[in-house]
Formats: sequence, structure tokens, C-alpha cells
Amino acid sequence: MYFCMVVIRFGAKLQFIPGTIYLIYKSITKTMYQFDSLFAAFASLGIANGLVFGGYLLRQPRSEAQVSNRYLGLFIFLLSLRFAITTVHYFYRSPMADWADWGLVLNLCLGPSFVRYVLAVFKTPPALAFSRLHLIPALVLLVLSLLGRRVISPAPFFEPFKDGWFLINQLTLLHWIMYLVYGYRFFLSQLAAKHAEGIDTRKVQQWMIGLLLLLSVLILGYSFNNARLLCVIFCPLFYTIIVYVILAFFIKNSALFQKGYWPEGNKKSILKSDKIPQIREDLQKLLEDESVFLNPELTLDKLAQQLGISPHALSHYINTYEGYNFSDWLNRHRVEYACRLLLDPQYTHLKIAAVAYDSGFNTLSVFNGAFKKVVGRTPSEFRRQNG
Repeated sequence: MYFCMVVIRFGAKLQFIPGTIYLIYKSITKTMYQFDSLFAAFASLGIANGLVFGGYLLRQPRSEAQVSNRYLGLFIFLLSLRFAITTVHYFYRSPMADWADWGLVLNLCLGPSFVRYVLAVFKTPPALAFSRLHLIPALVLLVLSLLGRRVISPAPFFEPFKDGWFLINQLTLLHWIMYLVYGYRFFLSQLAAKHAEGIDTRKVQQWMIGLLLLLSVLILGYSFNNARLLCVIFCPLFYTIIVYVILAFFIKNSALFQKGYWPEGNKKSILKSDKIPQIREDLQKLLEDESVFLNPELTLDKLAQQLGISPHALSHYINTYEGYNFSDWLNRHRVEYACRLLLDPQYTHLKIAAVAYDSGFNTLSVFNGAFKKVVGRTPSEFRRQNG
């Protein structure tokens, strides 16, 4: 009997939980409505940075950056435009009919652009049909929009089930999810192949899995298209966070996005054995006599040109006979030079930043990361312990 009374009382308390959750949700929503201008400013900042960063990647010189950077830039640029449409309409009260179709068109472009980026990361040329057939849905919707035959009515956005807009939007998101799944499966297969060749893929794995997780959360939030709190407020704000996470990773791991990052693993040598001693001698001369590594603009192509060999041959030599990819090999020589400066009494007056720039590094963050990777300590710790 006592047990039954406890169950009844507990059940009576449980019936208040749904109402309590609803009140909390309404309270949060009401509070967020009052800070629309603040959310709009924060979201706009992230979108603007995304557009600038995407444009920067698209404009990177081919001699220094990986080709995949251009496709990453295109993807970020398109994604920023997509959230710009949402932000402009909801926070700045733009008419729905003028923007909705364009957002759907961009939804259909995001999947193909992401997969094209993943293919480029692993230097896999897509089939000719890829660039054309996969964009047909977006082109069809774009033509319909330009002709004024909108696939939706200009009804309010928050009446999705009334005019079919919700269903169309969900289909475009499903289209994007299918491409994400394909990109992820391709990524896993390529990782296995690189690992079998003896290539370290940890950094690429961290980058791609992190990017996929962030995009998955973004799509999940956008799928709640009739919930203003998730779709209109959470997604643009979360995208702003994504932009800054990508920027931070890009700065901290700049070598990952530079040309010549992928080593050749244990593949059969493309160099004749009688050429190797000459390459080793010429390279050593450039390092010791000319300190070529101190040039902050040095790239694989430029160094290969000085040696009179192809960039591919030089990359293969460094990977096979030095045991590093080009970026790590170059940073190692720069760090060794920086250590000599830090230990020299004549240079004790130099700040860490000055040592970094004198050693051939363009940024202090890259120098700190490379130094700790090689020495196991930060430059400040190294100087303090050996001072």
C-alpha cells in the first residue's frame, strides 16, 4: 500500500515536467527575442569572416597551396552565403519570396562542393560527369527561380506545412547529407590506403572528422526548419563558431594546407640510385652555404628549381631519404637554427618573435608549434632552461 502511494505521488510530480520544460523553452525563446540585434551582429560577423576566408582560399597561389584549398574555399564561401540569406531575412526582415529559392539552390550546391573538396584532399580526379551531373538539381531550381516560377509560395516562413516549403527544404538537406556520407566513406577508404603506405594521417584525420561532426550538428539544427530557436538563431551562431574553429585550426596547422604535405610513403623510388648522392650533396650545400631554409617564401617548387630537379623528385627524396614531408623537413632546419640563436649569448636581447622571423617563420604561432614538435618544449622554456 505504501509503495502504491509513493508511485501515485511520483506520477503526480511527473505530470508537471512537460509543462515545466515548455515554460523553460518559452522563457529562453522570449529572452533571445529581446537580444535579436546582438545575435544578428554576432552571426553577421561570422558570416563576413567566412566569406573573406573562403575568398582568401580561392585566391591562394597554386605554387604554394594545395589545390584542395580552393575547393575548401568554395565550400566555405557557399555555406556563408547560405547563412547570410537566413540572417538577412530573419534579423533584417527581408521579404521571404526574394530569398527562399536562393537558399534552396545553395543547399543543393553544398554537397557536391564538399565531396569535390574531399576528392581534392587525396588528389583523386573526379569523373568528368561529376562537375556537371551533380549540379543539375541546383541548376534546375536556379532556372525556375530566375524565370519567376518559384517552387514555393511567398507565405510566411513559419507556416511550412501549409505550402510545402518545409518538405522541399528537408529534401535539399537530405541531398546534402547523402554527399556527406559519401565523402566520409571515401575519406575512410583513402585513410586506410595512406596508412598502408606508411604515411602519418593523424592530422588529416583530426581535421576531416572534426569538420564532419561540426557540419552534422549544423544540418541537424537546420532540419528543425519550423523552430525559430534552432534554425534561425542557433544555426547562424553555431556557424560563426565553426568559422573561428576552422580559422584556428588553419593557422595552427598551416603545413597541412601547404603544397607538398603528403609524403610518398614506402612507394618504389622514382630516382635513379646514381642521382641520389648528387641531390644529397647539392641540397646540403644549399642548406649550409646559402641557408636557403631562412627564406620565408621558400616552397617545394622553388627549392626544386634551385636543385634542377622536378618538385615530385625532390618531394620523393625528402620523404624517402630524410624521413619527413617537405613542411616538417623545412621546419626542422629552421628550428635547429632558432635553437642556435636562443643559445648564443649575442642574441639574448632578441625576443622570441624576432628569433622566429629570423629563422624563416612567417608567424609566431607556427614557430611555437614547430619548435615544440621538434624540441619537446616551447621556445621560452628552452631559453629559460639553457640560459
